[in-house]
Amino acid sequence: MVHSFLQHNLVTSLSILVLGFAMTTPQDRIVGVWQSTDNDLRVEMYTRNGQFHGRVVWFLCEYTDPPMDQHLDTENPDPALRNRPWLGMDTVENLTYRGNDEWSGGKVYDPNTGHTYDATVRMVTPNQLVVRGYWKLPMLGRSLRFNRVRSVPVQAHAISFKH
Repeated sequence: MVHSFLQHNLVTSLSILVLGFAMTTPQDRIVGVWQSTDNDLRVEMYTRNGQFHGRVVWFLCEYTDPPMDQHLDTENPDPALRNRPWLGMDTVENLTYRGNDEWSGGKVYDPNTGHTYDATVRMVTPNQLVVRGYWKLPMLGRSLRFNRVRSVPVQAHAISFKH
């Protein structure tokens, strides 16, 4: 009886997982939390008005830095935005799904420099993205790799790591 119960629960769980994955449209596969391969940044990708955006949900703070929630967008060229916090800030905006696991037509903002670049995102595997930020031409830019984060404890968004 216990064996039957466990078998039923396993089949039910697997069915939900498979159906959930099957119901995800190709363009929505980008939605979720992604961590840079340098392990210093996490961005949550989400949809708004049919386009894809990404907000900062965690970043590495050195022990000499202020805590995460005190980092402000001081390099922004718009003085009115220099007091907004990095945490929760959209750094990826207005991406459109183009097919073949590629999103483009949007912008990526670097709060370290205050510069905004054109952006293309390519999903190289279901759990890895390459984000290309560039100026005018894709060859005039740089790429960052991100890995999907499976599950993130709520507390992870509010702590800083010390070296």
